[in-house]
Amino acid sequence: MTHYDPVYGDLLTSRQVSDQTGFTLNQLRNHRAKPTTAAFPHVRQNATSWYRKDDIEKWLTENGVVTTEYVAIAGFSSSPLHSISTDTKHRGHLTDLAKITTTNAWGSHGTWLLEQSGLREPYKRVDEWAEELWNKHRATTPEAEEFMPLSFSRLDLVTQYWPATVWAVRRATAHVRGWEVTDEEIMAMPVGDVPPNKQN
Repeated sequence: MTHYDPVYGDLLTSRQVSDQTGFTLNQLRNHRAKPTTAAFPHVRQNATSWYRKDDIEKWLTENGVVTTEYVAIAGFSSSPLHSISTDTKHRGHLTDLAKITTTNAWGSHGTWLLEQSGLREPYKRVDEWAEELWNKHRATTPEAEEFMPLSFSRLDLVTQYWPATVWAVRRATAHVRGWEVTDEEIMAMPVGDVPPNKQN
């Protein structure tokens, strides 16, 4: 959810900027400490820092998200990479989806999904995707329990509720944003602690 300022317009938190750009929270903190090296400006309100949504959108249009590079070392035999995809846009989508974990699937990200994404009947859709993805999981993990709707299973089936929720929220996010990712890719990424130690 954005914060509105009559002078600066919609303002984003560091977490929102991190999720959108790929900069870590520490990198953003360092940028604020040394504005001359920052990628974009920020707005300071007492002890709180914000970023103008317009600035972030402009920066993303000009630069795209921050990408990673694997730096090999001579004489070191690396373990195989998880994916050999060279499509940086697709990798960026997967990276963004991997940020949806048990700590924010029904926290900060869930709030966006329910209130701002425009997804019709979000609870119903997420429950349908959760069932579909959980049943795919059961096809390869026969010992997994039968699916129970998310509204009932949070306390009863913790080991089902959290992975199914994260997978479904990732699927909903990909759907809303028009990203072409497979269910296998969505389910291959870690979901976080089950149950989560803390939610945001």
